[in-house]
Amino acid sequence: FQRLLFPDMFITSLIAGGLTYYNEFVALGDVAQQISMNSQGIAAGTTAIALLTGFRLNASYGRYNEGRKMIGGVNTTSRDLATNSLMWVSSEKERDRMLLLIKAYSVALTFYLNRKGNHNGMRCGPNFDEQVYAEYQAEMRDVFSNDDTNDDFVRVCIWFRNKDNVPLGIASLMRGIIARNDRQDALNRELEVQVQKLLACLAGAERIQKTPIPTCFTRHTSRLLFMWSNMMPFAIYPACGPL
Repeated sequence: FQRLLFPDMFITSLIAGGLTYYNEFVALGDVAQQISMNSQGIAAGTTAIALLTGFRLNASYGRYNEGRKMIGGVNTTSRDLATNSLMWVSSEKERDRMLLLIKAYSVALTFYLNRKGNHNGMRCGPNFDEQVYAEYQAEMRDVFSNDDTNDDFVRVCIWFRNKDNVPLGIASLMRGIIARNDRQDALNRELEVQVQKLLACLAGAERIQKTPIPTCFTRHTSRLLFMWSNMMPFAIYPACGPL
């Protein structure tokens, strides 16, 4: 919203105010000396604006919808992996560890894709990295029941501090638990498939995050919108007057 107010709306308002001042106080209402333009020209540009912005909105919504599917896939797969781990992981200690890692995966994925996690109110500053780490550590403490001595808790915090791929590391720990499980191979394979689904969602989310809409298209759309909005006062002045 701040980017919309300044400089875009400010410049457009300044142009509209200057045009009104000139036409009313300098040209003194003389139509021959007033500055304006034919509204048909701006109407032709409106069609191009509509096509460009429509494509931009469709592309943005497509990325948003695909991201929602990835997050939904993480939720569904996490539930399946948790319930199957309760049934098929033989060691109680390893079973409890798997459940904690499943919960930690969602937290790590959120902070991996969005540096602020879910704390969008944080502002960038000299201590921004420390604030983000404190929030990440607090959420991980909730997952591991405030057990700061837990090896997995220490490990995921170190990974985050070193800017490593924490979700990928957690998936590796899950695979280690599956590899040590003494159940039938078919059951272990099913657990492995569910971990692979979590990694597939991670890869899809990374693809969305690291593949922006082409910058040339965005730049041309932004410039055309800026020119169109600044020419609008000249087109509507003959019909609306000094509003």
